[in-house]
Amino acid sequence: MEKPQWVRRLNYIGSAVGGAVQMISLDADEMLQVATKTTGLTDFGGTGWEEPYRRLMASIQAEVQLHTLGRLMTRGDIIRALRNRLLVTDALRRNPAILEERVEAPVVIAGQGRSGTSILFELLSLDSNNRAPLAWEAASPVAPPPASLGDGITQGQIAEIVNEFWADVQPEIKAAHEHRWDLPAECIRFLDSDFTSDWWVMLYGAWSYMIWRQEANPDTAYDWHHNVIRVLQHGHPRQRWLWKSPAHLGALDRLLARYPDAKIIHTHRDPLKTIPSTVSLSSIFRCSRADNVDLNLLAQTVMMGYAGILQKVIGERTAGTIPKAQIVDSHFSTLMRDPVAAVNGIYDQLGLEFSGAFADRIRQYLRDKPRDKFGKHRYAAEDYGLSDAGIRDHFRFYTDHYGIELEGAAA
Repeated sequence: MEKPQWVRRLNYIGSAVGGAVQMISLDADEMLQVATKTTGLTDFGGTGWEEPYRRLMASIQAEVQLHTLGRLMTRGDIIRALRNRLLVTDALRRNPAILEERVEAPVVIAGQGRSGTSILFELLSLDSNNRAPLAWEAASPVAPPPASLGDGITQGQIAEIVNEFWADVQPEIKAAHEHRWDLPAECIRFLDSDFTSDWWVMLYGAWSYMIWRQEANPDTAYDWHHNVIRVLQHGHPRQRWLWKSPAHLGALDRLLARYPDAKIIHTHRDPLKTIPSTVSLSSIFRCSRADNVDLNLLAQTVMMGYAGILQKVIGERTAGTIPKAQIVDSHFSTLMRDPVAAVNGIYDQLGLEFSGAFADRIRQYLRDKPRDKFGKHRYAAEDYGLSDAGIRDHFRFYTDHYGIELEGAAA
C-alpha cells in the first residue's frame, strides 16, 4: 500500500539506525512509568486490565513489524490509554457521586462493519433526545492536568491527532470512513484503556494476543465502559445515550448484562459488500503502522470472525437471550432507499418518539453530506485472496436467515 512521501522518509530514519526499535521504546513497564509520572497518579482501577495490556504489548513487539511511524503512533496510543485509565479512576475516587449515575435504556447500533452502522449513527445523533459521545470525549474522557500537556494542548487537539491523523498517514481512508475530532464517535474507543477490545485487534496482527483473548474470554470491558459513560454523564442534563460499534455485535450478551434495558439496532448488509470493505479498511489501519501485513490472512480472520459472531447472534436471538422487544433490524438497502422512513420505522418498533423536526434534520444532513463525498471506497474480494462465490457460500446461513437483499459483486 503506497504511503505519502513524508511517511516513507520518516520511516527511513528508523531503518538508518538499525530499525525503529532502536529509537522508540514499547517496553510495557516503561510506558506505565511514563503514564504515572506525567499524571501524578498511580491507581489504574482494579487489576483485570494489566494482563491483557502486557499480553498485547508482548504480542505486538514479537509479531508486528512496526515501522518508525507505527511505533510512534503505538506508543502515543498506549500511553494515552494508560493516562485515561488513571484520570477516569481518579475522577471516580474524587467524586463518588459519579458512581450513583444511572444509565437508562441506551440505544445501541451493532452490526458488521460497513453495514450502515456509521450513517445510521450519524442520523440518529440528530435527534435532540439522543446523546452520542463525541470523538474528543472518546479520545480524552477526563481533561488531563494542564501541567501534563505540552504547549497548552486541548482535549479537542488531542482528539484531532487521534482521529484526523489517520488521513495524513493514509489519505485513502477518507473515502472509506470519515474521521473528525468533533463527530459522534464509536464507544469502542472508551475500551482502549481496558486493553481487551476489538480496537487493538483491528490495528494489529498481534496473533498470540488474539488467541489468548479468544481462549481467556475476558469480561471486564463493559464495566470500564460503564465507568466512562458515568463520568461523561455526570453534571449534564440526562439524555438517552446513543452508542455504535461493530464490536458490540459479538458481545450483546455482556452488553445486556451491564445495560439490561438497552435497545439494540442490528444492522444488515450483503456480506459480498461488507467483508471485502471491512478487510480493506482494516488493511489501511494496519498498513499505516506496520510493514509486510499479510492481507490474505487478515481476510480469512475477518471471514471466520464475522461468521462466528453472526451465528452466535442468531442463536442468542432464537433462544431469547436477547429479548425480542429489545432488538430490531435495520437493512442497509432499506435505509439507503428512504432514510427518513427507515429511521421512522426503527423508532416505531423501539417505542421511541419520531418528530417532524427530526425528519427535517435528517433530510438537511443528507443534502449536506452526499455519499462518496470524499471519493469512492474501492475494494475487491480478489485483492485479499477471497472470491465472491466463496463469500456468498460462507454467509448463506446469514443472508437466508435475515432475508438480506443481495447487491451483486463488490465494487
